[in-house]
Amino acid sequence: MADRDRLITKENLEQLVRSLLAESRVIAPVRSFDGLALEEINGSSIGKIELSGYRTVESFKSWLFKPVEIVSDYFGPEVGSKAPKLVFFGVRGCDAEAIETLDNVYLEGPTREAFYEQNRKQITIITADCTDCGKTCFCNMVGSKPYALKIFDLNLSPVKDGYAVEIGSDRGREIVERNSSLFAETTPEVEREKVVSRQRMVNRLAENNAAFKLKLDLTEILRRNLENKFWKVLTKDCVECSSCNFICPTCSCFVLLDSPAAEGGRRDKAWDACLKAGYTRVAGGANPRGKLFERLQNRYQCKFDYSHARQGRYTCVGCGRCIDGCAGNIDMRKILVELERQVPLTAKLK
Repeated sequence: MADRDRLITKENLEQLVRSLLAESRVIAPVRSFDGLALEEINGSSIGKIELSGYRTVESFKSWLFKPVEIVSDYFGPEVGSKAPKLVFFGVRGCDAEAIETLDNVYLEGPTREAFYEQNRKQITIITADCTDCGKTCFCNMVGSKPYALKIFDLNLSPVKDGYAVEIGSDRGREIVERNSSLFAETTPEVEREKVVSRQRMVNRLAENNAAFKLKLDLTEILRRNLENKFWKVLTKDCVECSSCNFICPTCSCFVLLDSPAAEGGRRDKAWDACLKAGYTRVAGGANPRGKLFERLQNRYQCKFDYSHARQGRYTCVGCGRCIDGCAGNIDMRKILVELERQVPLTAKLK
């Protein structure tokens, strides 16, 4: 039998954060200029936590899958220390789904990624429903919702009297039981308020993306445009900055870098980007994706075709960060709509 939602007031939520800080580091969204940014919270900054609005500028990925991580130190002491306990607080639905895609890559395959696994075991995820959406948010176009459906230990849904708290795991249940005095039972009125608020956000997203309606499955759209010259046209706006790769919460590629013995003899693991010219270059100098349009097309194929074949889901979660960060003002939604429009044309070419 599933746990019933609990109710927590805003004042008691601050007390809950203090309880979490007693044994973990807490990473949460705070207001920064016109958006939300991630910040490590301490006892004096709990009041800065902002749960209204939508996803943060950056994702939680960099705290889980680090941009640069030491793999080995050839001539020094053993590298590696126990991963710290972290609480990801205020995670939005898109970022929760992004963590799930990373789990699928690094924990579900034949070879588990040891560094990722070590970090992941120490992380508690507390999600929060979106109460607004940005102009570039499009999670509804990729089958997601503006609230978390899974992966969370606890989820917070804003209601008039505070937050309706959904328990999503044994770890979440243990947090509630340990802090039972901070929680109360919910009422049918609170449950209805939660449902109404969520539907309001679903409708808001539909309005936000009304101009980008698609009739075909995204995987089908990509597969039926493999030879389309449109990719070359699109490339004229891409400056190969790789912002879309590095800001994406689901991109999981990395490269191993060795420093010479004279510099310490160390091996590092660092984020890599499939838009970079050297990404697919092999030792002999050949490059199967030597042209920029081929690399840009591959990024879309990866998100909506290859990943769907491997994971049974898209690895784009519709957060819109790639649109916000693109120096060439490329909007993924517009690209998908244009590709769908050209499907009948590509069929005629065959």
